[in-house]
Amino acid sequence: AAGYSHEPLTRVSARANRASRQRSRRRIHPSRARSHANARTRRSIPRSAPRTQLHKFRFPRRAQRRGRKSFASGTMTAAVETSEPAGEQLGRFDDLMNESNGAADDDGSSDGDIAFENLPEDSDSEPEMASLGGSGRLATLRSTFLSFANFGRAGGATQLDTMDGNMWAKFCRETGLQNKRSLTPVQVDLIFSKVKDRGERRIDFEDFKDAVAMVAEMRRMSFAELTAIITAKGGPQNSGTMAEYNKFAEPENFTGSYAANLGLGVKMRRHADLNWKHRLTERPKVTPGLRASFAMFNQFGGGVHGAMKMESRGFIKMLRDCNVLNKRFNEAAADIIFTKVKERGERFIDIHDFALALHFAAEEKGTTYETLVAQICEVEEPSCSGTYGEYNRFYDDKSTFSGQYAAKFGVVKEENHFKGDSHSSWREGVSPPADAPGLKACFNSFCVFGGGEPGAMDNVKFAKLCRDCGLLSKKFTMTDVDMVFVKVKKRTERKIGYRDFRWAVYLIGEETGKGYDAIVEVIVRAGPKSSGTVAEYTRFHDDKESFTGLYAEKFGVVKPARVRRHWKEGRDPPKPVKGVRATYQAFCFFAGGNGVDMNIKIWAKLVAETGLLGKKFNMTSADIIFAKVAEGRKLLGFKDFLWMLQLASEEKGKMYEELCERVATHAPDAHGTKAAFTRLHDDKDTYTGAYGANLGIAARVREHRSWKEGRTKPRSVDGMEDIYDAFCTVNGGKPGRMDAVEWRKLCEDCGFFEPDKGRHFSPDQADAIFRKVCETQSDTVGYVDFRWLLDLSAEAKGVSYARLCKAVLRSGGPQ
Repeated sequence: AAGYSHEPLTRVSARANRASRQRSRRRIHPSRARSHANARTRRSIPRSAPRTQLHKFRFPRRAQRRGRKSFASGTMTAAVETSEPAGEQLGRFDDLMNESNGAADDDGSSDGDIAFENLPEDSDSEPEMASLGGSGRLATLRSTFLSFANFGRAGGATQLDTMDGNMWAKFCRETGLQNKRSLTPVQVDLIFSKVKDRGERRIDFEDFKDAVAMVAEMRRMSFAELTAIITAKGGPQNSGTMAEYNKFAEPENFTGSYAANLGLGVKMRRHADLNWKHRLTERPKVTPGLRASFAMFNQFGGGVHGAMKMESRGFIKMLRDCNVLNKRFNEAAADIIFTKVKERGERFIDIHDFALALHFAAEEKGTTYETLVAQICEVEEPSCSGTYGEYNRFYDDKSTFSGQYAAKFGVVKEENHFKGDSHSSWREGVSPPADAPGLKACFNSFCVFGGGEPGAMDNVKFAKLCRDCGLLSKKFTMTDVDMVFVKVKKRTERKIGYRDFRWAVYLIGEETGKGYDAIVEVIVRAGPKSSGTVAEYTRFHDDKESFTGLYAEKFGVVKPARVRRHWKEGRDPPKPVKGVRATYQAFCFFAGGNGVDMNIKIWAKLVAETGLLGKKFNMTSADIIFAKVAEGRKLLGFKDFLWMLQLASEEKGKMYEELCERVATHAPDAHGTKAAFTRLHDDKDTYTGAYGANLGIAARVREHRSWKEGRTKPRSVDGMEDIYDAFCTVNGGKPGRMDAVEWRKLCEDCGFFEPDKGRHFSPDQADAIFRKVCETQSDTVGYVDFRWLLDLSAEAKGVSYARLCKAVLRSGGPQ
């Protein structure tokens, strides 16, 4: 490498510390540290070095061409993060710069190819790891992290360098990272749980950077772009609510122990002077306009207490309607003034107390009494914000009132002529309607329709008569029918007789204008109608010959005696055919059977799979045959199976031997549905706990994940995110996800495969490490797993993680 000495930086740092202690007498103030460092950096860069190349890489190098400015900035970054004094930091910086200049002059080379063996063997200490980049992005991100981690803490409290889950959620919410699509609140909590250590409840800055990298992966952004968004949003926001002004919360109004705790003078309590109004030399003047306004507000709403008495809510309403109340003089202050001016034990004030209350209100508001009185007198009438109710006849029409309400409001009700036992005073002076031929028969037909008794008709039957006879019209509705029925029936009765029915017909004639004789003629010609549905013919219901048992005895059906014969009588037992027993045992063994007994499900499966079903022999016939042979049993043997085959052959009309040969050539089939792949069910490596122990895979899972146990998480390096995103997008991919091809290219461009003083690192080893780090069911890695790739690769090459990171940063990106 151009300009690099083979001496490790640890020795350079040791000599820098010794030189800084020798120059400890020459201190530099911290405010001049930056300008002093810049001046010495400019003097240490030779003029022969091209200055256009000084800002190209952020990697700290001691080369003439690329390293002087970035090396200075990287060293300063490391010095700022340490706890050394300003003078010692700058002294160390001078020694490092002088040694880097000497190494560059002795070497004499300007630039060359990336040689892995020329990189210094650095340790993985935090200050040196922090000096690898020096772009300032991590410093800004750290300040944002600390501002959110210490949000809400008192100024004198100890500053924290860790963040809990609530502050992490607040950070994602206020920086705009959280939304409803790419990053939900649940995913925010999952990321926090993933980056924090097991058993811990807080994360440090390294874990915070891993969490930000995961968010960048989920949002398909680079780490640099996401860091820029976070920096632009600024620090945490305070969204508290500002309380309204409260006079009693001001310290000068505190009394007692509150005043003593704040170091204020304790005000001596004085006894209330109840006669202070009598000793007043001059009372406020009461003007005629003020008296009129006082009476007007007292009479508002009914004026129950009179025009010259005002209660507390009336006083507050007047002040509100006259726009006297504001933030400083609110309702609480008005209540205090009202309580002060009223007499002890009273609830009301008169006009003079009211004028005195206005005098105190004017002092509270900082105005004059005359101005306040003029403001009140300008109001013409009190404001009314009530809701106007809709018209309600039973409330607004007093003529509908009855009982106590009628007596209260003086409503005189007309005498009810329908009172009395006869309930027929309306019939006086009217001759009863004459009887007509056929009217009584029609009346009785409607009475007995549906199970009633003749001579008594209820309201339902009377309504049916009017409906079936066609008496209803626009003038005579169903409501009129009910009113006629109630008018003619006797009180406390629910039915009417034939005489009341004739009166009802008479009223119907008057109501419709047709007359009694015309209505009678219509009723006589009509009759009750049945609108029921006629059921279809059913043999087991309509044919009495099919009745049996109790129904046959009930309807007098005589059945000839039946002599039942067993179905096996007169039949020879069937003989087994070759191959039938093997098929029988195969079906009985299917689905966990014992191979000996057959139930109805196995019989149905055998019938369906051997092709015995058809038009003459269906599944219902198979069930009937099984029930016939079983005779109440649930399991059948081989002999019963042969009987079932014989009955099936008779049902199908085929030979028994032909049916047995067909059965002997078949075996049970499995028609199950193949489920789709589910990783948590089909991949046994995902099993844990008792399931993993039962399957014997706990040891294999532990062996698969043992490479991370006991290893320190590799730290993030400033500037490594840009290199990672550059290699992720080299083949048209998206930042935040690296596949195996892009990892192979990074190893080639950074010189991992070149021979050096370490072990040999082959492409096959790189692929094996990628497969080891890559998660299950995934073919890409994120930035956090990318650091594990570098850590395992450094272990395979026999070099340190810091040295490998320097090689990656030195490459500058894809070649």
